[in-house]
Amino acid sequence: MAPAPHGQNSSDSDALLRACWRIQDCGNCLRAADPCSWCPVSSTCVPNPSHLPLLAPCANPNICPLWYERYELRAKGTGCHVSTITFFTALGAVLVTVVLGGVGWAVGTGVRLGWRRWKGRREGWWRWREWGREWKRWRLGLVDLRREEREEREGRWLMG
Repeated sequence: MAPAPHGQNSSDSDALLRACWRIQDCGNCLRAADPCSWCPVSSTCVPNPSHLPLLAPCANPNICPLWYERYELRAKGTGCHVSTITFFTALGAVLVTVVLGGVGWAVGTGVRLGWRRWKGRREGWWRWREWGREWKRWRLGLVDLRREEREEREGRWLMG
């Protein structure tokens, strides 16, 4: 026999097991006055004195008679149509949506600020720069082809 849950003695645990085990319907199990939950694969009402009944399978892998149905547990407060795995799926979907929304916002803000900076650039910002004799402190950027072509045409005009 499994030990009694924390805070309960063995006789209380046995009484709770008998009270829940005799119920044969999910709706009646979740409406019972005792802290019971429903395991749908084995169709059993099991005692669940956990403070968060829907999350009980995380702490107690033997909550249901069949081990593989533990995350299909139905608990009070959510009803017969919401299992632990359904709850985790919905929670994960919400968290992923929030994270992707934040990433999308950050990318959009970066593109918008980058575009403003690109439009507000001064002429000559992309040239090689040398500060003193230190060649380590230079930056390389894009070449403005229109200006290069203009300078080339002006040079040909003067030379030719």
